Amino acid sequence: MHSRSIVNPRTLSVLRAVFAALALTMFGTAAAEDSDGTDAVTTTPKQAESPESWFQLDALSLNVYGLAYHPDRDTVHRENLDNEFNPGLGLHYELTNTARGVSFTEVGAYRDSGSNWAKFASLGYQFKLGESWRIGGAIAAFNSQTYNRGVTFLGMIPLVTYDLGPIQLNAVYFPKFANYNEVAAFGFVIRSRTRVDIARSEVRVCALRDPFPIQTPV
Repeated sequence: MHSRSIVNPRTLSVLRAVFAALALTMFGTAAAEDSDGTDAVTTTPKQAESPESWFQLDALSLNVYGLAYHPDRDTVHRENLDNEFNPGLGLHYELTNTARGVSFTEVGAYRDSGSNWAKFASLGYQFKLGESWRIGGAIAAFNSQTYNRGVTFLGMIPLVTYDLGPIQLNAVYFPKFANYNEVAAFGFVIRSRTRVDIARSEVRVCALRDPFPIQTPV
């Protein structure tokens, strides 16, 4: 039995070029903002208090997967890829958050169009458009029996986000790509912020324990 390459050399070269461009965009944007000296990196009080920590709870969010839509209705029914209820969970972590955009990484799993469990890990960047809109994409490594005959592969995923504050609404596009993904699909994801400032919570609890202390006269 002959082993089959995950991607052909030409495709691999294109993906490497896209990955390099994405990385240059993320780090170049952060460097440009630092040199401007204005609106550098958006930080929280917890981040400012512990700059030595590489992990910030404030930057972590929960993704809830659920719905999809396939424009090519005939093909998905014929190929039995018409599952459009895609429950699953994932974690979203912001690597940088500047006035121009956000770089992030994600891991997660969901029930895909072929009713198999799809697992993925991604690295991406989104530009900010106004106060609420973000547009960009991510390079993701996928593994599922539905895609590429169960062989892990890399894909470029466009992503649009509308920020409502406590939650974010996300729309992603999975393009048809050779034998790796046989039908295009739109996916819809709700992101819930899990940001908790532990230090502030402790201060509030202490303040509420005895808001009106009784003083004993001498």
